[in-house]
Amino acid sequence: MKKNELNIEYSEVLSETYRRNYEKIILTKLKYKDDPYSFIDIRIFQRGDGDENENEIFHPTKKGVQFKESDFQKLIGKWTIIPQIMLHSIIKKRCWKLIIVEEFDNAVFNAYKSIEIRIRKLSSLNPEDIGVKLVRKAFDPNNGPLTDLSSPISEREAIAHLFSGAIGKYKNPQSHRDVNINFD
Repeated sequence: MKKNELNIEYSEVLSETYRRNYEKIILTKLKYKDDPYSFIDIRIFQRGDGDENENEIFHPTKKGVQFKESDFQKLIGKWTIIPQIMLHSIIKKRCWKLIIVEEFDNAVFNAYKSIEIRIRKLSSLNPEDIGVKLVRKAFDPNNGPLTDLSSPISEREAIAHLFSGAIGKYKNPQSHRDVNINFD
């Protein structure tokens, strides 16, 4: 790795996959202390020895590369519209093929439809509750089933606005008319 692991302020595994049964490739977002930039680290990890009671242990190898996150975004943009690893598995399953063939309006609709279905399931609201109405009930700042009541009221209201605004802006127009969307 580029910098001493002791200097890591923040680390989040974004994705991992097996390369062979004894190797993993792990994509990690890192933030180092005293460095204003975040980094993306793509590294091969090798299976190591562990106790019988422990889960598999993988150790980082020197085989890997690290980019400033902003440079990584530029690099990825040259080869793919959006990295699959950045998508939730449900969204990926419902939308990836549409993204590949540049049917962005259908991809957006399916993504937000998936979100709406998930919100309805998690909130146990009625099938008649749809779209913005559903989201407003689910994230109602005072008693919504998906509301974090430990958060300040202003943050609860902001989450309700965020989700209802997204459904209203990106799903609803797709439901009622042809909307031309390009990836930009």
